[in-house]
Amino acid sequence: MKLFNWSNKKDQQDKEIQTQVDFLQAENDQLLDQVESLKLDISEAQSENEHLREALNRSTFRQGLIKMSIGMAVLIVSYALLVLIGERNTNLPWLLLIEAAFLFLMLNRGEGK
Repeated sequence: MKLFNWSNKKDQQDKEIQTQVDFLQAENDQLLDQVESLKLDISEAQSENEHLREALNRSTFRQGLIKMSIGMAVLIVSYALLVLIGERNTNLPWLLLIEAAFLFLMLNRGEGK
């Protein structure tokens, strides 16, 4: 009789272990599904980020800003060089104005295309 009772307890323990294994396996499958969905979300976010970066790089406003900053840097360097070589102060505004007009025309020439 004891032998029969022992096997019954063992069967019950096996069933409990099997239910725990099934529960853990279901939870593992659920976590794997969540990981896969997060991977998809990350790849979508990365592709959207790349698309926005390309759009920003093609932006005419950004290109215009870069061209304007280059022109201002050239004017500042020109002014510093003119002062360094000792150009008269009465000629500086005219020289810088001519150079600014030239830079404006040259930098804005490519925007119409």
